[in-house]
Amino acid sequence: TLPHADVDDDACAFDALDDGLAWSLGFLERVPEDEAYALTRHYFPSKCGGAPAWLDPVRVPYASQLVSAKGDKLDFLLQVYAAVECEEPSAFHRTVFVFVNASGGETHARGGCRAFRSQLPRENAYYAIDPLPEGMRGHALDVELDTVRKARCDRWDVTASEAAATLRAPTRTYPEYELVVENEERATDPTEGMQIIEDNVGDDMTADDLDEIEADVYDKDNEQLATFHVMLKSDPDQVLRYCYDDGAKPLWPSVTHAPNEDNIPCCERCGAPRKFEFQILPTIISKLDVDAESDYALDFGSIAVYTCSKSCAPIECDEASQKSGAYAEEYVLVHPPLNQ
Repeated sequence: TLPHADVDDDACAFDALDDGLAWSLGFLERVPEDEAYALTRHYFPSKCGGAPAWLDPVRVPYASQLVSAKGDKLDFLLQVYAAVECEEPSAFHRTVFVFVNASGGETHARGGCRAFRSQLPRENAYYAIDPLPEGMRGHALDVELDTVRKARCDRWDVTASEAAATLRAPTRTYPEYELVVENEERATDPTEGMQIIEDNVGDDMTADDLDEIEADVYDKDNEQLATFHVMLKSDPDQVLRYCYDDGAKPLWPSVTHAPNEDNIPCCERCGAPRKFEFQILPTIISKLDVDAESDYALDFGSIAVYTCSKSCAPIECDEASQKSGAYAEEYVLVHPPLNQ
């Protein structure tokens, strides 16, 4: 069982929508076929589905890193390109990749969701100092680097030899989208949030439920769920919420089943505290052609990703332990599906 969050009876869940921080929202958009180049690694994309556009295209994670605690293979969900202000020169380019269990109901189990941070200095072996002009194709790797890359057996690698391809199981991918990020515009009138709910009463929140909310006789889970609904209804198409400011926290859809945020481990590489970076919302599931009736369908209440506050530099790869030094594993908390 997941640890339960403590409830402060004096705190109101609706305060979470007025934290005074600047949030960015992620939305999924289809990319026209003639602009598909924009989702390749040379353009440093934020994207969902398809194959990972690896920032470091050579020292990619080992297959043994992309499995759950039970050994289940993880599917690529999304990546967020997010250069942050820090003193670390290797963080000029910076992307966080998120993978989820192919058995979707296991996403909230141990290791069912993993995140990896990759970063590069402005001058590096893979990309020019200046951005590519729009529409231009990036340069391929030289023979030596390409040989190293192929030795990693990246299961999303469509350029693998025919012999290698026949030896591996097909890799499932979700539909591919660009992840477009926009600044959130918050309602200035606190009553607007409640009006949004009143105007959008659905199967999971009845008019009687709203009467209870207004009468202040609901329990903390109802209050938290109502707050979560307000957040979603203000921008119904949002699939991701991003805020790297100090004090930013995820907003969970319940109190009872919310993961415990009190003991986020420090970065295993440098010892710096981790901080919240972004939250993936369950609204993304409807965009992924998931069969909701399947026992193996991807399902979760919310995913929060915490990363090293110093964005520490990449290290040498540990070939013996099969750990990529170019991709630092970060910390993930997953709220279980709301129907569990």
